[in-house]
Amino acid sequence: MFHFVWAVAVSVLGTLIALDYRNLAVRVYDIIGRVAPGGPPGPRFTFDHLRVVWAILTVVAAVVAVVKGVTLFG
Repeated sequence: MFHFVWAVAVSVLGTLIALDYRNLAVRVYDIIGRVAPGGPPGPRFTFDHLRVVWAILTVVAAVVAVVKGVTLFG
């Protein structure tokens, strides 16, 4: 159940970041810059790169959520 809930949560968050229209990716990028041990990401890692990474993570989490949901509830 734990994996299912986290997969759904990551899918929702990833969808919001990947398809954002209110610059949520910019806020996440700034948070990464504040909490990362080496400082902010390099200048070549842009907000669009962050959106692509979260889009991939969303697809993976959605697949995990479907598989876990079928095993739990199917």
